[in-house]
Amino acid sequence: MNRFFAVFILLTSLIGFLGCVAHAQQDVKANLEEKLIAQYVVKVMEQFHYSTPKMNDTVSEMLFDGYLKRLDPNRYFFLEEDIKTWQIYKDVLDDMLPRGDVQFAYRVYEKYLERVKERVDHISKLLQENISFEDDEFVTMDRKNMPWVKSKEELDEIWRKEVKNQLLQHKLAEILEEEKAKEGAKKDNVEAKKDTENKPKQDIKERVSKRYERFYRFLKEHDNYDILEYFLDSFTEVFDPHSNYMNWRAIQDFEISLKLSLQGIGALLTSEDGYPKVERIVPGGAAEQQGQLKAGYRIIAVGQGNETPEAVIDMPLNKVVRKIRGKKGTQVTLVVIKDLHSVPFQIVITRDDIKLTDRAAKGEVREVTLNGKKSKLGVLFIPSFYRDFEGIQQKEEGAKSTVQDVRVILEGMVKKDKIDGLVIDLRSNPGGSLEEAIDLAGLFIPAGPVVQIRSMQDKYVREDNDNGFFYDMPLVVMVNAFSASASEIFAGAIQDYNRGIIVGQNTYGKGTVQNLLDLTRLTPLKNFKPGALKYTTAKFYRVTGASTQQKGVAPDIAYPAFVTVEEYGEATLKNVMPWDEIEPLTLKKTDHEAREYLPYLNKKHLKRVEKDSLFQELKDYITWWKERKNRKTLSLNLQKRIALNKEDEQWAKRIEKILEDNKHAEEDVVVKDEKKSDSKDIYLEESVNILRDMIYQIKKKQS
Repeated sequence: MNRFFAVFILLTSLIGFLGCVAHAQQDVKANLEEKLIAQYVVKVMEQFHYSTPKMNDTVSEMLFDGYLKRLDPNRYFFLEEDIKTWQIYKDVLDDMLPRGDVQFAYRVYEKYLERVKERVDHISKLLQENISFEDDEFVTMDRKNMPWVKSKEELDEIWRKEVKNQLLQHKLAEILEEEKAKEGAKKDNVEAKKDTENKPKQDIKERVSKRYERFYRFLKEHDNYDILEYFLDSFTEVFDPHSNYMNWRAIQDFEISLKLSLQGIGALLTSEDGYPKVERIVPGGAAEQQGQLKAGYRIIAVGQGNETPEAVIDMPLNKVVRKIRGKKGTQVTLVVIKDLHSVPFQIVITRDDIKLTDRAAKGEVREVTLNGKKSKLGVLFIPSFYRDFEGIQQKEEGAKSTVQDVRVILEGMVKKDKIDGLVIDLRSNPGGSLEEAIDLAGLFIPAGPVVQIRSMQDKYVREDNDNGFFYDMPLVVMVNAFSASASEIFAGAIQDYNRGIIVGQNTYGKGTVQNLLDLTRLTPLKNFKPGALKYTTAKFYRVTGASTQQKGVAPDIAYPAFVTVEEYGEATLKNVMPWDEIEPLTLKKTDHEAREYLPYLNKKHLKRVEKDSLFQELKDYITWWKERKNRKTLSLNLQKRIALNKEDEQWAKRIEKILEDNKHAEEDVVVKDEKKSDSKDIYLEESVNILRDMIYQIKKKQS
């Protein structure tokens, strides 16, 4: 925009800003440290981010919108008049930030505090009124795309329904708890019922009131470092969702989480519309062992031991993580909802080490009938691509490595059990060591490139380097929406070499590489507390030249699923980097030509699924689930909500019976003497069937 006009606007707006800040309870004046941090974050992003971004009015507008969404994602606090007041900044932030001028961030935050305080006071008044749950009215569940509210009166009505909904959720939770207690009393004894009835309960109005009072206190405790992190993180996320700025406290938490990653509950959290959300469960962690917490659940409160859980909605994610993290052996209580329509329930998890044995690769041998004869098939479970870099470098005995463990398992299967084929289960494998994924691919392809990596400056190719060693057997690889990164590289290589069949669901689609820069390494910042910057430096490409970014790896044979990449994948993130292609590599495909059997395999698969009552029931559930999630409003009538919850519970019980919680991933399932796991995993069973069909076709062709 016109530079003179921009300067004029900034000077006039600065006068109003200084008057606003003068009465603030905390010092939010930009100082030299903040100015330098902002300047160097911009410089690093411009010079080293993969997309080589340039500061312009488009970036300014995206930063403007992103920062407002960061503070008020569901549009519960700011008014339209506030947004109009700040419009003068919308296309000048690209001029201000390179100069280290972050006044916009502080001015907006001050108004945010003011608006939150107004809401807290209003909620206090609402809770003094008599609230009926008999009226037939509805609350809008997702407001993030709604227009900014024009008046306080309109916002009052929105909050009347929001508070009523929260009270109703607590009331429903109490009703369900009482019903479960009564059922338990019938099974056990009458005293159990009496104990439950005598248990002291906190008034539900008091719970809601305290939640917002705590929320406001948290916001008031934020200092310049916290506000600056919100703003600069909103800036870095303009270019891609995996680029982030962390202030010095956040980077300390990050480092602690790395050092204590083997203690906690083992869950990766993200923030979505003010809710801490479970992105994935870490294999081998306490949450996986406990079994109730699932990816996609939203956490609304956290408690320590027997203490009353504290609300964490709208709380900064790093503070939520601090509350969940703790010493081994202690308990943390999570109050969660499965989705925005569901009733909250508690999950108690005992913090523990992440057991490396549970993260390690495991094997199982299945016996099937093939052409009237017994045949053995191997199943390999790989929950992550792990590698003890330091131990391997020091040549320590017992240093953990995915490929080393897989070799040991496969050697036993090949020599002892004489397996005719192999299923590799990469479901929910989030990735890990790229080296391990490449080396694992090398066990199944004779020689050649596995992945291409392109940075800003050049492109390089990573190849299988095990001197042509590979396991020559029919192969099926299982993936799902939570198979990501290194898992996608392995699955893509198997598919591109025509080495095996990929089954399941489309993978997550993360095809980018990040670097973490400690900003104290920059000379002008070395005497400050500048934090760190994580930014994207490269992208992964398959040997065909196609990126794994956004699109991931599509299965050759797709299984029905109620969790899909269309809802949870990389492509759903804001400002995600695009999918693209580069030049393909020349490669020699294996002699297996696995995909030539696809028409036959898919035909057999569809026939089986059509006749399988469990798969048909799963499809019914998926249809119901999609309809359920598409609801935009929720009834505030108690009886209707009770009926809705009962419907949810019935469907939940049905799906649990179908999926059996995939217990194979939690057990040490090195099956001996042809003993099978007691749990039935319909996806795994079907994958074994597909492998059996492939072997049948191969032997038929050879005969």
